[in-house]
Amino acid sequence: MAVELLRYEFPATEKIRTFLRLSTLFKQLEWYAQQDHMHDHQAALDKYFEIQEVTNRGDQKNDILQELERVRVYLAPLSTNPNIDQDSLKKTLDLIQERRNALNNVGIRISHLSSQNDFLKQLSQRSSMPAATCEFDAPLYHHWLNSDPEMRKAHLKQWIEPFRPYREAIDLILGLLRGNAETTDAVAVKGAYQKDLQGKNFSLTQIYVDPSLNVIPNGAANRYLLTVRFIPVSFDTPVTSNAVAKDIPFQLSLCNI
Repeated sequence: MAVELLRYEFPATEKIRTFLRLSTLFKQLEWYAQQDHMHDHQAALDKYFEIQEVTNRGDQKNDILQELERVRVYLAPLSTNPNIDQDSLKKTLDLIQERRNALNNVGIRISHLSSQNDFLKQLSQRSSMPAATCEFDAPLYHHWLNSDPEMRKAHLKQWIEPFRPYREAIDLILGLLRGNAETTDAVAVKGAYQKDLQGKNFSLTQIYVDPSLNVIPNGAANRYLLTVRFIPVSFDTPVTSNAVAKDIPFQLSLCNI
């Protein structure tokens, strides 16, 4: 039986770092929103406000549109390449345009969405303070959490829907990026590994390692050199930055478009 390797991803740019954070939060939000328990819906709103906080730090709509355009410009010339599956290429280019159109139709930034609803606006203000949404702090929230689960799910679906163009565009970008990877088998000798990047730029580094080895990777890169150090897993003793003393086999994927 093949060992299932655990993937670690290291973004090389702030833009991809934000996309990865938002993608994770969107997945968590949608999972919690589909459950029935009040605590799941409480967690869903926590994720909702985390997304608002992340998007306060920049213009994600413009960043995503720029990245979609960059990918389109890269892919479009391949339409004359006989070695490329033209049907798949056309579907991808059409999907990029569809995602661009959907984003262009978004009328308000993610970070401003909660301000359009008084309940969410008040809850957002209280959520930024520790333990400030107890029933005596936010009685309307307490009432909502104890209302019919189907009603809560309907509210969450309505509040989440404006995120969809962002989520779908980010998922497309990350999917294309991950699908365009240079993958090699490697060994970190005594826990340390270096690779000459020869001046190439990569947006995302993926490291796959057997979780039974009980190590985690730390990666750092510039356009010339990639360095990976594996450190031991420990939940009871102080975390160490020292590499393990044994050789660690792993898979390395360098992603870029």
